[in-house]
Amino acid sequence: MERNIHLDWPAIVKEAIKRRYEQKLTQEQLSVLANVSKPTINSFEQGKTTIKLETALKILKFLGLS
Repeated sequence: MERNIHLDWPAIVKEAIKRRYEQKLTQEQLSVLANVSKPTINSFEQGKTTIKLETALKILKFLGLS
C-alpha cells in the first residue's frame, strides 16, 4: 500500500530559521554543528527542495525539530 505524505515545507523551514535565531547561531555555526556545508544551510533556508532528505534531517535534528 502506497502512502502519500504531505509536508508543509515552508512552515518547517520558517520554524528552523526561528530556532536558529533563538539559539543565536549563524548559518556558518549551524553548518559546522550539523556537519553540512554553509551553502547547504543557505539553500535549506531559502526553501529549495533539491536538498537531500538525509541532509535536511541533520539540520532539523540539531535544531530540535526531528
